[in-house]
Amino acid sequence: MKLAAALAMAAALSAAPDIYLVHDTPGPMRALAAILEKNGYRVAVEEQPAFRAHLGSLTAQAIFMYVHDEFEAPIEKRLIEWTRGGGRLIVLHHGMASAKMRNRDWPEFLGVRILPRDHPTHAWKVLRGNFQLVNLRPDHWVTSHRVNWPKTVAYTPSDSPSVEQILPAIELPDTELFHNQLFSDARRKTVLLGMKGEIDGRVIMQDRGGWMMPAGKGWVFYFQPGHFARDLQNESYSRIIMNAIEWQPPAERNPGHSEPRAPSNHGR
Repeated sequence: MKLAAALAMAAALSAAPDIYLVHDTPGPMRALAAILEKNGYRVAVEEQPAFRAHLGSLTAQAIFMYVHDEFEAPIEKRLIEWTRGGGRLIVLHHGMASAKMRNRDWPEFLGVRILPRDHPTHAWKVLRGNFQLVNLRPDHWVTSHRVNWPKTVAYTPSDSPSVEQILPAIELPDTELFHNQLFSDARRKTVLLGMKGEIDGRVIMQDRGGWMMPAGKGWVFYFQPGHFARDLQNESYSRIIMNAIEWQPPAERNPGHSEPRAPSNHGR
């Protein structure tokens, strides 16, 4: 009986997903799941009611948070605990948008603040149009390993004062992005990606396309594109996302330093 129980437990563990995609908008997450599965990951795509069943025994390699509307407090609390305990949390698009300011701990945990839409200087805006995802850290493993950057663009970092630079970029046509996600944790983050686009005749550039930061023993990544499935199906962008899953921190845990990941069978 003990052997049978041990074998059953081993079978259950071997069948457990590598990745959870927690969402309330299935289309983009199903598209992402198909990409991850093609690259060898075991993936569970779950809305919050189904994901609640796993809160007591999370063993995933990474968890993606893609909840647009109400983010349940027990899941919010557990994901924060799990990440600080050594987990890899990847927040996509509206996982950090205006609705999340209703959550008690999420904005502080991510170090992001969003001001009202009528704020005189830093009003929150949802933007639609053609955008470029710009590589602000070409030296970093997440943005460079097997990533094809098909063009370059002129970009002035929003961390002013800065000068215009020519940087690698990816085109993301007809998508949705955000303006004025304000950092509230000083220099804790390593900014990886910027966003550039023209809205109503005005060129907007902000260093908010993607970032990473340590959280306790774990790591958080945030990537702003992902409103539509086609965003995630961009091969360069999906490779960046997979690099975020696989990246391994150096021994000194300096989040701005790029080192090769540990050997993995995924994506081979």
